This record gives sequence, C-alpha cells and structure tokens, in this order.
Amino acid sequence: MAKQDGKDKKEKGVLSRIAESMKGESDETQKATDLLKEQHDEVRRLFKEYENAGEGAHATRKRLIDEACRDLEVHATLEERIFYPACRELEDEDARKMVGESIEEHLIVKRLIKELGGLSGSDETFESKATVLKESVEHHADEEESDLFPAAEKEMDDDRLRELGEEMRQLKERLTAAPAARKRTPAPRGTSRSSNARR
Repeated sequence: MAKQDGKDKKEKGVLSRIAESMKGESDETQKATDLLKEQHDEVRRLFKEYENAGEGAHATRKRLIDEACRDLEVHATLEERIFYPACRELEDEDARKMVGESIEEHLIVKRLIKELGGLSGSDETFESKATVLKESVEHHADEEESDLFPAAEKEMDDDRLRELGEEMRQLKERLTAAPAARKRTPAPRGTSRSSNARR
C-alpha cells in the first residue's frame, strides 16, 4: 500500500507539473505595460548601482551606464515602434499628447546616450551627463507609469495589451540578438600593410 501511495504521489507530481506548464503557456505573454515597467525597474536598478559605486569607481560606473544605455535604446525602440502607435489610438486626449512628449524626451535621452558612449568614466563631463540621463529617464518612466500606462490599461483590454507585449518581446529578442550575432561572426580578413609589403 505504501508503495502504491508513493506511485500516486509521483504521478500526481508529474501531472501537476504538466498542468502548471500548460497553464504557464497561456499566462506567459506579459501585458505591454508590465513589460515596459519591468524595463523601467531594471534601468532604475542600474542607476542605483551607479550611485552606490562611488565617484572613484570610474570603470564600474562607465560599465553600468553603458549597460543602462543599451537597455534604454532597446526600450525606446519598443515604445516608438509598437506601444506609442497603439497609444495614439486612445480616446484619452492627454494620453495622446503624452505620446508626443515622450518621443521628444526620447530624443534628449538618445543624444545623451550618444555623448556618453564617446566618454570614458573618468572624463570630467561623464558624471554630469550620467546624472542628467538618470533624472530624465526617471522622470519619463514615472510619468508614463502614473499617466500613460493607466490610460492604456483603461482603454485596451488585456488581450490587446498582451498582443502588444508579445510584439514587443519578439522585437526585443531581435534587437538584442543582432549585436550578439555580430560578435560571433568573424570579421572579413583584410590584408595588412605588412603582408602587402612582402609581396
């Protein structure tokens, strides 16, 4: 009998795991607003690490800002190509206006990302530009989370938000896979001057 109970528990465990995995498939797709909020939180975490690293940790601070910048570039692309066009269809006029403001804020952030990319962590302007980036991004994220996301969630049903979330997940996958693929692909070999000189 004890042997049978063990078998029942084992089968029940397998069946439970199968049921949970099937249930997980339908709930797997995140709503667009949840995905974007997660990305906001990740960038906030990187900025917090940047602040905690201390002023003398130039290489660490540069690495953290570079990582935040890569994340922000992907995030902005997802919003601009998928989320904002959907939000332009909202009836809420303030939400539609916020989309225009958000695009302008993205332009400022992109300019700062470009400038920061060309600086070392010890450059005298690095810290001030990183601070402006942090403040701009945090303001932008807070505004979206308090105004735009609730408007989108009010007017779009969960299915639409999940559809947008899936489109964004797929685009993010393509955007983040592209640089990795370039790193793995060997660059074409060029002829060096020394090999030409020997000919």
